[in-house]
Amino acid sequence: MNLFSEILDTKQGKQIQQIQQIEQKVIQLKVEIRKYQKEYYENNISSISDEKFDALFLELKNLEKQYPELLMQDSPTQKLYTPKQTELKKSKHIVPMISLGNAFKNSDLFDWEERFSKILEKQNISFPENSDIKYIVEPKFDGLGISCVYENGAFVRAVTRGNGEEGETVTENLQTISDCKPVISQISTVDNYDNSEIFEIRGEVVMKKSVFSELNKKLKREGKKLFSTPRNAAAGSLRQLDSNITRERKLSIFFYETPLKASHDMFKTYSETLNFFDAENIAHSKDYYKCTSLEDVIVAIEKIAKMREDFDFDIDGAVIKVNDYALREKIGATGHHPRWAIAWKFPAIQVKTILEKVEWQVGRTGVLTPVAHLKDVMIDGVKVNRATLHNADYIAEKDLYIGDTVLLERSGDVIPKILKSVYSNKTEKIEIPTSCPVCNFLTIKNEEEVALRCSNKNCPQILKGKLEHFVSKKCLNIKGLGSEVCDDLIEKKLITRFADFSKIYTFTEKDWSEIKNFKIKSIENVLSALDKSKMQPFWRIIHAMGISGVGEKTSKTIAKYYTNFIEFSHISKNSLENLQNIEDIGEKTAQEIIHFVENSENQNLFTQLENIFQTNIHKNNTSVNVSSKILENKKFVITGSFKNYSRDELKEIIEMNGGSCMSAVSKKTDFLLAGEKAGSKKIKAEDLGVEIVDIQCFLDIVEG
Repeated sequence: MNLFSEILDTKQGKQIQQIQQIEQKVIQLKVEIRKYQKEYYENNISSISDEKFDALFLELKNLEKQYPELLMQDSPTQKLYTPKQTELKKSKHIVPMISLGNAFKNSDLFDWEERFSKILEKQNISFPENSDIKYIVEPKFDGLGISCVYENGAFVRAVTRGNGEEGETVTENLQTISDCKPVISQISTVDNYDNSEIFEIRGEVVMKKSVFSELNKKLKREGKKLFSTPRNAAAGSLRQLDSNITRERKLSIFFYETPLKASHDMFKTYSETLNFFDAENIAHSKDYYKCTSLEDVIVAIEKIAKMREDFDFDIDGAVIKVNDYALREKIGATGHHPRWAIAWKFPAIQVKTILEKVEWQVGRTGVLTPVAHLKDVMIDGVKVNRATLHNADYIAEKDLYIGDTVLLERSGDVIPKILKSVYSNKTEKIEIPTSCPVCNFLTIKNEEEVALRCSNKNCPQILKGKLEHFVSKKCLNIKGLGSEVCDDLIEKKLITRFADFSKIYTFTEKDWSEIKNFKIKSIENVLSALDKSKMQPFWRIIHAMGISGVGEKTSKTIAKYYTNFIEFSHISKNSLENLQNIEDIGEKTAQEIIHFVENSENQNLFTQLENIFQTNIHKNNTSVNVSSKILENKKFVITGSFKNYSRDELKEIIEMNGGSCMSAVSKKTDFLLAGEKAGSKKIKAEDLGVEIVDIQCFLDIVEG
């Protein structure tokens, strides 16, 4: 070996040794930082100063920058520390996760196409001629809906579907699933994507049948309760407080949608999105079909149905989507489902069981609903022992008796229903109650209705239903007053009639301490929630009244014309014609409103609420309920937190004054409404020259 080779080998050896030392140093820094993070976040201990911690963090960051091969996704510089959870926190969706409409037969598909075609015709729009892909058809997974959000290509948040508006944050748990992509590298490099800051993909978390079988075997050996279906197992596993349990359950994800508008500027069609999924190795179903007509769609559905048993995961139908994103936007959506997509549901499963008894339940409107108690029966892995019988006419039509062998049907998540009696001795008739099962008052039946009602407007069960509605999220949003608390308020006779609902605002700490399981913290929380509810816009108070035929949308419409307690309480029979001239209000609903307002007890409640809400309701009215065109065609993005308003309330103000809201800042944004702790959106708005307004400036504009 010559001298040059010896020198070279020595030099290489030293380099390898140096890299190994640096690698050990990186590992040591990671362990140290995680240790101090755990002390701080979980035990409220700081064993080193902030300066020393920052120095360790910076040292690790510099080493990873200098030696990129040592940079790992689990590094503290790449992943926020997540303390062990005591409960799953809630997060709002950027775009609501609404449900799909259903189709059960071929004619449903043609009706669906005809409906959205008429919408396009009104806009003089049609499908592009010679379009080779009109629809995409793919399996409908029977799992748990999930939203994954990325910022600048890095995964930051996972949220379950929840109620569609908000779900549970399961970020750490989702990261344990191998199908979860920590980074989507191509997002920020795509030419048409002018908002690379935020990217969202949605999918379905499922548990494979083979994994489900092994899990139940393990649980059985351990003497634990078994899961009834892979879907229940997937949902239970993803919602664990300990992410290690989620990791052990070996869940899978299939992604299927990118809901943000910016994504649809990036990809013009769903087929392009699927190609992007392939390029980025994002898990999705490979068993999808490109179709040029509904005839092709029907063939595709048949193919998916034939493969159903061969899949190692459960599907309960197929999803049909319009391929072109620009057309989707023109077709639009209802408040419940997109008009550009529909779910084909596989035939319902039917089984036989015994009708053991019938229980009559009382709802908040006083309607008595018969509920069938059945002998336990399994339908597609789910134990069923209840079914609705709708009303007395339904029982008579089906000629049902106690003890009958009945044919039961359950389709997907739909409530089971009794189709017919297949064997009956006709021995024990189902009694139609002449008195309320809760308060024993006589039942009444209006000739124009099939419903049977309790005649006692202060029936405890009716009051409970009305109170739950009154305090619910969609009405006055008083957190902490759940079903059990409402039960207790009525049982202890703290509330005995509808007019008493205002009392919850006057209860003292001593009063609340009488409620079951209410400790100091619970009392503090409910008092705070009651105080916050006084800032609600007037339409929510109208909605909280529970007037027949007046839902959320109609309440908002009414509040444009009757903007406060005084105006609303002066509605009379003379107002019938005026009410009917309001959008969405027919004669029957108008009469229900007048009947409600003219009732002396309801007038009393209104007077009490007016005294409680006082100036707050008028303050809210000037912004929320005054409808104008002052913000017409202006696009807003809302960021940060606001002292007296939620983001939903600010969105309502914008929309009621002619504007619209975007989820992310782009060149198309007119204003950024910025509150406290406004983050990256504010920085981006400054970079793009988007005008930034604070809450006071905003209110001055809309109130002016």
